[in-house]
Amino acid sequence: MNTNSNSYVMVFAVGMCVTVSTILALLATVLKETQQAAAEFDRQKNVMMAAGLIEAGDPRSREELEKLFQDKVTEVTVDTETGAELQGSAEEVAQKRKVSPLRYRVVGAAKTDKGEVTILPVSGKGLWSTIYGYIALESDRDHVRGITFYKHGETPGLGGEVENPQWTAQWVGKSIRRDDGIGVIVKKGQVDASVQREQDHYVDGLAGATITSNGVTKFVERDLRSFEAYLSKN
Repeated sequence: MNTNSNSYVMVFAVGMCVTVSTILALLATVLKETQQAAAEFDRQKNVMMAAGLIEAGDPRSREELEKLFQDKVTEVTVDTETGAELQGSAEEVAQKRKVSPLRYRVVGAAKTDKGEVTILPVSGKGLWSTIYGYIALESDRDHVRGITFYKHGETPGLGGEVENPQWTAQWVGKSIRRDDGIGVIVKKGQVDASVQREQDHYVDGLAGATITSNGVTKFVERDLRSFEAYLSKN
């Protein structure tokens, strides 16, 4: 075979492309389950952090933390319009969530040393990205036990500070039941300790990240409002 011919070069190039594409496709398939499992583990950790079951950087092994989640956290899908737990097989529930993800949502309940807490998913637009997190409420369904923001593309040092434990710690103990609505307000600037309303319902704004701060206020309020039927029923 003439290795200098145009036909040989063409066949060789096509063969290499097919080979590399096949290898990459196989790797993507093999790694997909591993990546999905890692993402689910990260989600479980954030649920537990919001509930106060663990702190960021918990030194326990993955196996220990996964068992803790299984032992302490129960998750169900609820119909946000009625507040009722969705009944049916796992396949039926999954299909309803796929068709109407904003109506059928997964909520959690965790058993802690201080009683049972309710964990709700929250998500919405910041400045550059959709921010995902969890907010946990005390047994009174009013005061915040904890909150985490774990998946976003906000600017590090600015909007990215939503995941800073020192900032999220400010949410603990805040009341979501305001005279004019529901939710916790991320203030532009610092909370005025002399104003009771701000002590009860506000947290400091994120420095240099007004749009992200406003986004957090809006989507946390929106999501809490969507769960009002569930929170009032259970």
